[in-house]
Amino acid sequence: MAGDLSQVRTEDGTSLSVAVFCGARPGVSPRVTQCAEAVGALLGTRGHRLVYGAGGVGVMGAVAHAAERHGAPITGVIPRFLRELERDDAAPEQELVVTEDMFTRKREIFARADAFLALPGGYGTLDEVIEVVSLNYLGQHPRPLVLLDVDAFWTPLLRAVTAVQERGFTRGPLSVPFEITADPVTAFESLEKMAGGVRAR
Repeated sequence: MAGDLSQVRTEDGTSLSVAVFCGARPGVSPRVTQCAEAVGALLGTRGHRLVYGAGGVGVMGAVAHAAERHGAPITGVIPRFLRELERDDAAPEQELVVTEDMFTRKREIFARADAFLALPGGYGTLDEVIEVVSLNYLGQHPRPLVLLDVDAFWTPLLRAVTAVQERGFTRGPLSVPFEITADPVTAFESLEKMAGGVRAR
């Protein structure tokens, strides 16, 4: 992955709690896991906290294990039924928050995050991204959202969002409600810049 892995924080020098949305499965492209490992490393080297779904396998596990190796503090949030199913998965050491259901899990993750970064993933990942878009659109504690576009994974979502706007289902001028980047370093630079702007409001 291109870019400098040196310790960099937001423009005002503060660290972020970054919620990373991603799949519990690895997917078919090895590039996804490579980007996930780069994201975990950058969380640590840039001085940020990982907030995620507490998994130890798939893309989730790649992010979390790399974050641990590079010194990032980790908060995992998982519903009780998944905790029982995934008990044997080797997740890294973390602050673990166990919720009663998926809805509460998502609320806990959102409450603990200063910014959001999404890698490719399944239905849960799509749900989380769309909810952040919706909450930001409604002005409910807006926070930065960056999509890491590995192998053009997020291009269909961009088309769908554009269609929603062009067909008159949103108010105001047409604008993309997130940033898309193909490079993990650029993704963090965008998050840090936007989070600094949000905090300054």
